[in-house]
Amino acid sequence: MSIKYECQDMYSHEVIATFNTYDEADNFMDAAYDMPDWWTVPAMTIVEVPVEETGEIVKLEAEK
Repeated sequence: MSIKYECQDMYSHEVIATFNTYDEADNFMDAAYDMPDWWTVPAMTIVEVPVEETGEIVKLEAEK
């Protein structure tokens, strides 16, 4: 199992972009906020996502 990094909207948790390394995700966020119209970019967070070797994202079930 490997790890991918998703840039997600902080409020809706919609996936904006997926990367192989944390640094790539961090660079993406930095570049987005350096744009001239930065106020149109949604607030984002980086989330680690486990991925099976087949490329499928592992869905973790919430604890009850």
